[in-house]
Amino acid sequence: MTRGDIYLVDFNPASGGEMGKIRPALLLSDALHNEYLPTVIVMPLSTHPLQDAMPYSIAITAREALRQDSWLCVDEIRSLSKSRLKEKIASVSTEEYEVIKACLCQIL
Repeated sequence: MTRGDIYLVDFNPASGGEMGKIRPALLLSDALHNEYLPTVIVMPLSTHPLQDAMPYSIAITAREALRQDSWLCVDEIRSLSKSRLKEKIASVSTEEYEVIKACLCQIL
């Protein structure tokens, strides 16, 4: 598990306006967190775009096993049990991760 990897994650059960179902999510937590804690911090992706919604939504093009263009939902970050992670399907580049960090800092 490496920061910047995209995994399929089981977000069920969801409550209220939370994102649910099995969907891709970006791993945000660092190596030390991932090694020693039973949880990871993730940012879910959606295939339903929010047009011109930066810093709340960032486009991620299809790659590796991420079959559809998707959008990171920056405002939906969550800490979840590692048991919810299914399989690694892709990764973002270092440059993309820097944009993601900047958007996350804007909303926090």
